[in-house]
Amino acid sequence: MTPCMAPATVSLEEVSHLALNLGRILFESNADTEEVERSVKRFADAFGCEAHLVITWESLLVTLSCQNEFRTKSGNRIPTIGVNMASVAAAKTLLADVEAGLTDTAKIRTRLNEIEKQPPIYKTWMVVAALSLTAASLSRLFGGDWSTFGVAFGAAAVGTWLRLEMGRRGGNVFLSAFLGATVSGILAGLASLLNWSDQPTLCFLAVGMIIVPGVPLVNCVQDMIKNHMTLGLSRLGFATLLTLSIAVGLFVATFVTGVAIPVPEDSTLLPLAEDAVFSALAALGYLFLFNVPWRLAWVGILCGAASHTTRTFCLHHGIDIVTGSLIGAMAAGFLAAIFAGWFRAPISAFAFPGVVAMIPGSYAFRAVIGFLEIIKAGPDAPVALVSETLALSATSLLRCWRKNKNSVSPDSADAVDFFALTSRKTRWEQRGGLTAA
Repeated sequence: MTPCMAPATVSLEEVSHLALNLGRILFESNADTEEVERSVKRFADAFGCEAHLVITWESLLVTLSCQNEFRTKSGNRIPTIGVNMASVAAAKTLLADVEAGLTDTAKIRTRLNEIEKQPPIYKTWMVVAALSLTAASLSRLFGGDWSTFGVAFGAAAVGTWLRLEMGRRGGNVFLSAFLGATVSGILAGLASLLNWSDQPTLCFLAVGMIIVPGVPLVNCVQDMIKNHMTLGLSRLGFATLLTLSIAVGLFVATFVTGVAIPVPEDSTLLPLAEDAVFSALAALGYLFLFNVPWRLAWVGILCGAASHTTRTFCLHHGIDIVTGSLIGAMAAGFLAAIFAGWFRAPISAFAFPGVVAMIPGSYAFRAVIGFLEIIKAGPDAPVALVSETLALSATSLLRCWRKNKNSVSPDSADAVDFFALTSRKTRWEQRGGLTAA
């Protein structure tokens, strides 16, 4: 530990406040729990203090001690957790500067405020267009035709705009997901009734997939593997409720339009070249949503194409979908690690968009719809429906676990520590990487 600088030259109260703000930014941006703890401890250590951080789903509590003094601070309630790779990287850049000798707390506070207030890289209409293209591409990956592609794009555009607008106005995240899925599902069902598409099921699945909380699903398993059980279960609960909201929204849409979503699914595999194109386009929407700079988006697109196309290759050759997802996630993880090392960027900027298209969202909310059908049927529920629903639930869990285990951890690789840099210009900065505004 470095010689103690607090409270002799810097207020221990101020250091604890800044450390808490740093941890809050990382946690709100969906950084890994272990990485949030490690970053706060590194920040405190730079001031010669020892930090003890307690993270709950709603707030953070930090205690800093130095010699015979200590301070304990509790943060404000965290309203929601999103995915913001630019904020994660900017916070880590600040941490590197602090470790390199930046001790002016006024400057640190200013930079933390700038990170919190920096606007998204992409405007709302760009995110809507990108996610709509993702939904349309997913419909093709599911075996849809071009009319289904167009219907999925339009329905997803309206639902995505509604969700983003509700989020901007502070709306409840579960209500936003429910309404987004309901509106998109109704539009998809109406398009089917108007004979604009003869594959309504694929439209429903595609518009629902772009809402599925892939990052919390992956992080919940990762937290539990690393023995952060409380937070892992909290993330799992959040992801489950959000998936339930989507499934209920689609269920309402089927009731309104009379177009049903069958629990069993007949999937069609695309040729590898076509699968690669639409897998790449499917990753694009998540890159925009995760706030990854455009000049680096091609890496995430490459990871997405490699992972999904690898899985499709495995399925073409008789390998089961769980093992295929394992191999596809490994491909995305290796590519993300290589390019993150080259650009000295956060691995999560590339890994998450690469694997999130394989998150078993369609399995999850078709399983929920199956449970709703079982509840509706009661004791007369067909055995086939019960067995298919249980199989979908198990497949969702296995595929999520396989991807999490074999894709690279978002913020834990010391070998690609973009954030342990000095103040000099680096190759990453010269190429316009993820830096603070």
